[in-house]
Amino acid sequence: FLAEEKYVKLEHYFVDGTKIEANANRYTFVWGKAVVKHKAKLQEKVKTLFATIEETEKQEEREHGNQDLGELGEAAEITSEKLETAVKKLEERLQEKPKDKPLKKAVRALRKELLPRLQKYEEHQTVLGDRNSYSKTDKDATFMRMKE
Repeated sequence: FLAEEKYVKLEHYFVDGTKIEANANRYTFVWGKAVVKHKAKLQEKVKTLFATIEETEKQEEREHGNQDLGELGEAAEITSEKLETAVKKLEERLQEKPKDKPLKKAVRALRKELLPRLQKYEEHQTVLGDRNSYSKTDKDATFMRMKE
């Protein structure tokens, strides 16, 4: 049909089993180990960001007492819900002191970049379940990866 309608010319047709990969759906797979690794790096980044926020808060405000971000905890795993509540508390603090640039920068980074990435990784982990990988286009199917 395609040859009759002149969509395809059959002068470059090979029947030797050659596979040609299209670039359109190249990265539609999610690897479980990569999700775990990237999520751990993101959590470490969030912890260091909160540590710097606490340090600047201690330097700036000695009279307000201990207002640290202890709800996240050092050893506890950071979830998107915990991060969301911490960002809301930081935004309330920012309402009190709107000229605090490091806090404003940290809140912006948490809200715009880190929180959506953490939510994406959590979604990937729920879809993965016990598997090692899944395809983004068909979450129930396994996929075949061609050798380069």
